Amino acid sequence: KRTVADARCPRCNLEEEDCNHNFRGCPTTKEVWKLTQLSWILNNTQDTLWNWLTWVFCRGSNEQCRLFCCGLWIIWTSRNKFVYENKQSTSRDISIKILDFISELRGIEEKKLILA
Repeated sequence: KRTVADARCPRCNLEEEDCNHNFRGCPTTKEVWKLTQLSWILNNTQDTLWNWLTWVFCRGSNEQCRLFCCGLWIIWTSRNKFVYENKQSTSRDISIKILDFISELRGIEEKKLILA
């Protein structure tokens, strides 16, 4: 295991790292949301992560919420790969992973419909 001594964001090194910064304040993350057509989620300034998540889920379509959840997951895993394995991903890399995963989910759903 690796201990993280510096509290700053490992991606941008600009601010202290917390969930709000990881998922909506980091320049890399902001670019990911733009590249995945979810930049509208950054228009809200809810103070807590929970309030922000609730706001997104109340306003997004089912498809947008699915994309958002996938985005949160891949942003977090890419952050961990950078911190613990020194594998850095650009906002474009992360966006492609998100969109590829969503496409894979759609394909699975289509196969289920065909086989049903």
